[in-house]
Amino acid sequence: MSFSGGLRLTDLNDYITPGQECIKPVEVKKTGQANGSQIKVGQSGDYYEVTKDGEETKLEAASITLNDCLACSGCVTSAETVLITMQSHHELLSVLEENRRLRSTGESSKCKRVVVTISPQVRASLALKHQMPTLSVAKRMTAVLKTMGVDHVFDSAFSRDLTLIESAREFVERFRKSEGQAGGETSLPVLASWCPGWVCYAEKTHAEVLPWMSTTRSPQQAMGVVVKDYLAKKLDTAPDRIYHVAVMMCYDKKLEASRDDFYNDIYKTRDVDCVVTTGEFDRMLSEIETPLDSASEVEQLDSLFKADASGERLRSSAGSSAGGGLEFVMSYAARVLFGIDVRPDIIAAVGRGETQHPLLQAKAVRNQSDHREITLLNPATQQPVLRFATVYGFRHLQNLVRKLKSGRLAYHYVEVAACPSACSNGGGQLQPADPSPAAKKQWVAETEHIYTSSEQTQSPEENLALGELIRDWFGESGLDSEAAKRALHTQFHGVVAKANPLGVSW
Repeated sequence: MSFSGGLRLTDLNDYITPGQECIKPVEVKKTGQANGSQIKVGQSGDYYEVTKDGEETKLEAASITLNDCLACSGCVTSAETVLITMQSHHELLSVLEENRRLRSTGESSKCKRVVVTISPQVRASLALKHQMPTLSVAKRMTAVLKTMGVDHVFDSAFSRDLTLIESAREFVERFRKSEGQAGGETSLPVLASWCPGWVCYAEKTHAEVLPWMSTTRSPQQAMGVVVKDYLAKKLDTAPDRIYHVAVMMCYDKKLEASRDDFYNDIYKTRDVDCVVTTGEFDRMLSEIETPLDSASEVEQLDSLFKADASGERLRSSAGSSAGGGLEFVMSYAARVLFGIDVRPDIIAAVGRGETQHPLLQAKAVRNQSDHREITLLNPATQQPVLRFATVYGFRHLQNLVRKLKSGRLAYHYVEVAACPSACSNGGGQLQPADPSPAAKKQWVAETEHIYTSSEQTQSPEENLALGELIRDWFGESGLDSEAAKRALHTQFHGVVAKANPLGVSW
């Protein structure tokens, strides 16, 4: 079958069920007449509508939108296999060019305010390629984007802190609820849902696991609502007058941004208008002939708040490139539920095997670095009180789902990522010149090291600017307010598999 030019299927090694069925293989126009026509496939692979009289009409291939991909139950993609041209750096360049045209014709009031959010995983990948500190990468990226006409450049580490705190609060609430439930159903374990590849896989093939998914938004989508709701109000402008671009490590982030749950029906705008991957950003710099190596550095990084406006350091939190959910959620839950004080950076170090702690036990399941368990012990009884795990890569996800459905999963919380080695290995990240598996493995390991390396990690609760945002945005009730729940949470939708309408096996 023919997919649209914006889609490409390659390297299916990390697929669960790489079916080639699609919900929109051809476009059939309804005529309102029941003429008994049939569909046939020609020798060239084209489709023809054949009437009772034998007249044949060639059918045009239908275009496949992002929403169609999300609704399709025919194929499951990993991050590195979906290329979508509707969201690319060319769209960003087009918006900036339109803004320049409007200014040149005296129509500046019609210009859109352009906001770009950059993820720490992207900075780590670029830092490895250019062999420079991540702070220098951040300042150079900001300088280049500002020169191009971008109005604001923000760090998604800020919204990562916001989602970490809300994820921890959600876990504690569900843990307490589970403790009060008698047999049968339980609200545990909590499965992290920041990875859109994992979310799509669960929705399409295992809808029964969706009740265990964390409903807290990912950092990308949390920043989306910060920009289109909070920032828009601060700037006294409508959300649709802001064009928000996220520079991310993963092609599946484009699908996440396109979900209807993140669409504002009133203003007809998305929280994130466009997602540009690390590789696309790097190609954009080549196209505009502005190498990152020779770019200047801004003196100060952009910030929404004075409390975070020094511009001399980047926010860093403990944990892997999957986002640090396991470390912070366990630390927060240990303190709130059991009065045990154990810092996220200690949990991270124990998980990596760098140190030991009398109340923490860590092990790799079957010696697999992508599947690790961390257990918190009661100091009085030395009995486990919290069992957490990381599960990265579809091969391990199969075992996770199998155990969950059979009731044999003993974890309270699971940090999930579709890509092996988590988000440092996202499909949109830069690749080494040497295509060998050994070189790729080393490249990913070095990217992860850059991501996790920091002189000092900070707990999200120590983020003064975040506290300022919460107070200013949600008032005295803070994260307990209904407005916060609406802004920071989402929902999931199981997809019912549909039979191939043509009855053809591909």
